[in-house]
This record gives sequence, structure tokens and C-alpha cells, in this order.
Amino acid sequence: MHIAMFVDYHPASLGGVQTAVTALRRGLEHAGHRVTLFTVPDPAAAPDPDIVVLHGLSLPAVNGFEVVGPTRGNAALIDAAFAARGPFDIVHTHTTYGVAIAGMKAARRHRIPLVHTAQSRDDAFIEHTVPAPYPVALALRLLHGRFVSHRHHMPHLAGESTAARHAWWTITGQAQAADRVIAPTRHFAELLLAHGVTRPLRVISNGVDDALLDARVAVPRVDDGPLRLVWCGRLSAEKRLLESIEAIRRTDNTVLDIYGDGELRGPAAGRIVELRLGDRVRLHGRVSQAQCLDAMAAADALLFPSHGFDTQGMVLLEATAMGLPVVYCDPALTESVPAGIRTADPSVDALADTLGKLAADPALLAGLREELAGQVDSVRQSRQIAAMVEVYRQARVTLSAVAPQAMPRTLAEIPTAPGRIPGLGHSVRALQDAPGFVKSLPELGPIVRVHFGSQTGYVLTTPDLLREVNLGDAEFEREDLREAIADIAGGAVNVLRGTEHRLRRRMISPALRQSRLAEYAESAADIANAWAAALPAGRRVNLMDEAHGLVLDTVSATLFTADFGATARREIRDSVPWLLSQVIVRTALPPRVRRLRVIAEYRWRRKSRHLRAAVGAVVTEYRRRDEDFNDVVSALIRHTDSETGATLSDDHIIDEAILMLAGGVGSMASLTGWLWHEVSLRPAIAERLYAELDAVVGTGEVRPSHLPALPYLKQVVSETIRFWGPWISAANAAADLPIGEVTIPAGSAIMFSPYMVQHDPRWFAHPESFDPDRWAPDQVADTAKKASISFGVGRRRCLGDHYALLEIALASAALLSRWRVTPTPGYRVRASNRDFVLSPSALPATLQRR
Repeated sequence: MHIAMFVDYHPASLGGVQTAVTALRRGLEHAGHRVTLFTVPDPAAAPDPDIVVLHGLSLPAVNGFEVVGPTRGNAALIDAAFAARGPFDIVHTHTTYGVAIAGMKAARRHRIPLVHTAQSRDDAFIEHTVPAPYPVALALRLLHGRFVSHRHHMPHLAGESTAARHAWWTITGQAQAADRVIAPTRHFAELLLAHGVTRPLRVISNGVDDALLDARVAVPRVDDGPLRLVWCGRLSAEKRLLESIEAIRRTDNTVLDIYGDGELRGPAAGRIVELRLGDRVRLHGRVSQAQCLDAMAAADALLFPSHGFDTQGMVLLEATAMGLPVVYCDPALTESVPAGIRTADPSVDALADTLGKLAADPALLAGLREELAGQVDSVRQSRQIAAMVEVYRQARVTLSAVAPQAMPRTLAEIPTAPGRIPGLGHSVRALQDAPGFVKSLPELGPIVRVHFGSQTGYVLTTPDLLREVNLGDAEFEREDLREAIADIAGGAVNVLRGTEHRLRRRMISPALRQSRLAEYAESAADIANAWAAALPAGRRVNLMDEAHGLVLDTVSATLFTADFGATARREIRDSVPWLLSQVIVRTALPPRVRRLRVIAEYRWRRKSRHLRAAVGAVVTEYRRRDEDFNDVVSALIRHTDSETGATLSDDHIIDEAILMLAGGVGSMASLTGWLWHEVSLRPAIAERLYAELDAVVGTGEVRPSHLPALPYLKQVVSETIRFWGPWISAANAAADLPIGEVTIPAGSAIMFSPYMVQHDPRWFAHPESFDPDRWAPDQVADTAKKASISFGVGRRRCLGDHYALLEIALASAALLSRWRVTPTPGYRVRASNRDFVLSPSALPATLQRR
């Protein structure tokens, strides 16, 4: 398995959780599994290729640890890591703060089973370490509740403070969000259950790294002299270090060696000087885990006085591994101490009394060491791996065996997506994080209600439901889109309905039939070859700009090849990219809000007017010359519908030409750019493509006739279209629309998201992995074929799908047969949702001749 672990403490820092996670990671890797760890920054840590460091917030460190939030930037970083390193089988979180929340959200986005180990008593930590526990606990609860549901029932426990109860909301909320929960001890598991955790819970002890134990060299222990006590851990208030120093002061014939660091190091040093204990209490600072084990091996007993805080305590396990008895105070820890002495109570007096008895009678410790002799191997991490893997397996089985979601029977049963803002609905959330928004919807149900301004929409989250609706007899209209693009192409086929829509599809389809595509392909290949040959070697280029320019030239040349179209092509280059960036915004925002964007509205109308005029001038000249130039405009002008005798007017042709630009340029440029980007990140895929292109194309130019002999390139194109399919498509129901037992009111937007469906593990195994082999003829699954909906379904399926595939393949073959693409190190590509296909913000790269 490949496990993604999330923890809010860097493994190079000091603490029990860090030690436990490191041991678990190594144990899993030794057993043949793979672990990628997501964590907080630590400038002092050595680089580790299997650790992904998330972005910290601009906040002071808390208890010495940098603060990380579940931000959009971190979500993008996690998604990129999942795509590059995947597939992942399990997400395993170990804390309750920002990194763990980000891990929980990633598991849900990617539909990966989520296992959570509840490691820490956040309630005790807050009460022991902050001066104002109540407001801090309340603030953390409110902040945590923004990202993790706190809707479960949590019983009131007698004697529990209000601050502790607030803290328990975060502990239990994080556990309830998981598919499976692990507790390191039975007593902590009982506390979780008592506080309302209902998820399947299993007790699995932490363990000590086998490799660390196997590499140890025995350290001799001296039997005479004073009672030698050792302390190992973080020097913080909840560990009761100052109380321990005071107990040593009250006890004769004892020495204490303290290993660790933390905020109490200064106060402890001052206390040692004040009490004149420098010859009996020694601060060694932070040491390695191996050095700590050596100190344990040479000591008489471990001093572990915390009370009501530790869920297990890694040093207790390490002491067992070293055959070292433990002096402890907390009765809950008895299950983790196979041989030790517990004080009568947690007071300093009781602690001093117990130490005095041990100093006076060393035989007590000798008997405890004999008891421990048979327990030293019980705490090895390898003893726990089988149980952990079984939990992972159960989580995977549970997720895959989830019963199909029930169809709603009434409108009231249809869930509404969270994040709605009064007046704007879900527009802001969708515009801010389109992929995250749509991928969150399937878990809510097969139909999900969304709002864009005053418009109510219903998202169909399964491909079967989408096909049922789109292949039926229902009529749809696109009045919102028509109104939003009225200035530029308000009469194009994609906004028409009923008979008018069917007639227009018949009238424009001849321009895109196979015989015409062969002619367009030759022109597209010529343009791609000339473009690729002119690229600069060894200089940084923005491949997204290159993709836009190439696709603009190709699509506009396909529209009109005659020389008198040059002016229109220049206008297309100047206007279309910006106009495309505005379509999604104008469609998502209510007209009254849109009108407030005065400058943008003015630019929209002016550029639309200029573009229509330029294309209109070309259409007028085509009619005057009355020739077939073997291009789209020629086909549109010369076609007469065989059923009705209808022809297209100049305005109709302008509408359709601009629609082809809008639908072709933005989407094709984005998909082409994404293909180059994905290949540049994956050397294995790139080398296979290079080898195929070398064998078929060689050193010559790419021609359309080469494409049938490039099957792997076709698979890469298919995977790019799956991975980066359109994030939203919508049409309004022209009449009441029955779906199962529920009836959607007329006028409602019926929506679907190819990106959402094509990133759903129900239809695509490991959907966040870019894997062209999923489209190999002997591997492609029927479910994947049915769920491939990037070009739509039914009567509104994109007419230009074959042209788009042809253009993307030719452009990519022209580039990759000549050039090796090296992305700029350190640049993080962002996905913009200013078009129906998410677009790379920029693709800076260097090209080297192959």
C-alpha cells in the first residue's frame, strides 16, 4: 500500500507523536509498504524525498511548532503531490490541527479511505500550558468547526471543565471524520467512546523502531552508587518537570539526568541553581533517540511523573525495550508499564516518598528488571504492523462497499452544498476553488442543490444519472448563458433549444464531418510544424502562451483560410483570450452584480463589437467571392438544410464562428498545455512518448497520417482530457423534469461536472494519478468509457470533439518530436477556473533539442 500520513509536528522535532509516527513509517516501509509524510516546516530538518512540507501561516510558533492551515495553497500542494506521487491507498492522520485537517479534506476530495490515530490529550495540553484555557479552547473549537463537522452527540462528563469540553470537540470531531479510528491505549479508547466517538475504533499500541533497537550496542550499568534516574522527553509544564526536580531535592542519595528540550529548560536550569542541585540534577539538552536509549540502559529507573495528560508515552515503551523500571503517577498508564512503581498520588510528597524507598532498597528495582526481561521485544514496532495494515484493509473495504446513495424522493430531500453566501449563492466558492467545490459534491448524494445568485441549480453527480437525463426527451435551454454572452454570440447553437437547436446542429455539422477534418488536419499540421521549428532552444518560454498562440492560429485558420481573413485573425488574437476569461465570471454572477463591474462591462461590449465586425467583414467577402476555400466559413455559407431548405444568415455564421473560437481556443489551449505539463513532470511517460515519436515521425515533420501509428500519444491525450475535463456544464430545464421520484421545477439549472465524475474513484481507479495506461486497449474499463463525459452526452455533445482530439495530438507530436521540455524548478502551476476547462496559470519551461 501507499500511505499518506499527515502530522502537525515535523518528525525531526522533539515529541512522542513524532517518534511514534517515525517508527510507524519505518515499520511500514520495512514491511514493503510506501509512506509519504505531509507535515509542517522545520528549517533545521534534513531534506527527505518522502516528506512533503506544507506552507506555514504567518503566525508565531505554538509550543515551538510552526502553524500550518488547511489553506487553498496547501490543498493545491497536496493535490500536486498526490498526482505526482500517487496512487495513494490510505490517508492516515495523527493530530487535530491544520495539517491533519488538510489531510482529512484531501482524503475526501480524492475519495481515499481515512484512518485517524488519536494520539494526544489536547484538553490536558491546553489546561496545563496556556494562561487562559477557556478562551483558547473555545477559539480552537470554533476554528476547527469551520473545517470539521461537530454535529455528533458528545455526552457531558461529571467534573469536566468547560475548557476541556471545548477541546474534546476537536478531538472527537477529528475522529468522527475518519472511516476508522485508532487509539494507542485502552484507557484513551474508553475516553474517546465516552466523549461520543462512534466510528469503528481499535486499540493499537505505538512501537519502538526495530532498526534502532537492532543497531544498539549494549551499555554497561553500574549497580552501586546513588539511585540513578533518567528523564527523557519534552520539557513542558504538562510533563511536571519542576515537580520532579523538587522531589529530587527532598530525596537523599538520588541523581537525575534530564534529556530533552522545551520551554521549561530555562526555568529548570534556574531552579537547579537556586536549589544548589547541580551535582545531582543534570540538563543534557536534546539528544538523539539512540542516545536516550543508551541513557535508559545505564539508569536504574525512568522518572515519568505526568498525570492526566499522556495517552501512552513513547518513553514508556522505550523504557520497556531497555528493561528499565518506571516510576510514574498516572494510574491510566499502568497498561503501558509492564513493570514499575506507581506513586500513591501525583503530589511531590508522594513522588519523593516513592523515590526515597527505591534509593533505600535497590532490591525492589532488581525484581522489576527481572519482570521486564521477557517484555523487551513486545514493544517493537514490527509487532504492531500487521494490526495496522488490517485497519487499513478494513477502511478500504468499507469505502468500496458503501451502498449506492439513495435517490431523493422529494425536492426537500435533495441536499444543498455547504458554503452558500446570501445574494451570491455558491458563486464565490466556485470561482475561488472550482475543482475542490465540485469534487466535494458526490459525497452529498446523487443530486445536489447549488445556488448561483438567485438561480437554483441541481448537480447530477453520477454518469448514469447524467446519461438518463441527457438521453431522454427533456428539452433544455441556456437563457443564463445566452444573456451572459448575448453581445458576442447570443444566437449560437449552444444556447438554442428544441427544434431550433436541432436544426442548427444539422446545419453546422457538415463543417466538421470527417472529410473536412482531413483537410483541416493538414493545415493544422503545417501550422504546428512551423511553430515548433521556431521555438527557442535553451531559453525559458511560457508554454501556456505558446499553446494559446498556436491554437488561436490553428482554429482561426480552420475558420477562414483566405488571405483577406488576416485582419480578423489579428482581432481574434487581441480579443478572444480576454473575452474567454470573462464568460465564466459573467455566467456565475447575477446581472445586477455584473453591472457593477463598469470597466469590465465596457471592455466586454467594445471587444465583442470589434470581434463581430471583423468576422462579419470576412463573411461578407466570402459571400461576394462565392468560392469554397475548404474551411469552416465556406462550409457554413454554402450549406442548405436538406429537410427544410434553410440556410444560415451572416449573423448566424458569425455566432457559430465565434462559438467555435470560444469553445476551441480556450479549452484546446488549456488541454494542450496540461498535456505538455503532465508529460514534463513524468520522465517515464515522456521517454515512452519520445521513443514512439522517434520510431514513427523520426526527424521529419509530423503529418496527420502519423497519428494512427501513435497509440501511446492517443492514450496520453485521453488521460489529459479525463484528468482536466471541464469543471462545469449547465442547461436549464424547459419544463418540469422528472428524475426518478423527484420532479425538478422548470427553469432550474441542470448541471454536471466532467471533472468531478472523472476524479471519482467509483468510476476511475486512483483518479488522482495521471496514468495513460488506463486507456490501453487491454486495460480500459467499461465504467471508465461510460464515465468519460468531457465532451458532453446526448444531443448537446460537442460537435468539435474529433477536431479537438486531432489538434491536441498534432500540436503535442510537433513539440515533443523536436523538444525535451524541462519545467522551471520551484514554480508551482496553478489551475485557473476562468474557462469551462481549468487553465494553467503559466507553464514556464526550458526547451532542449532532442
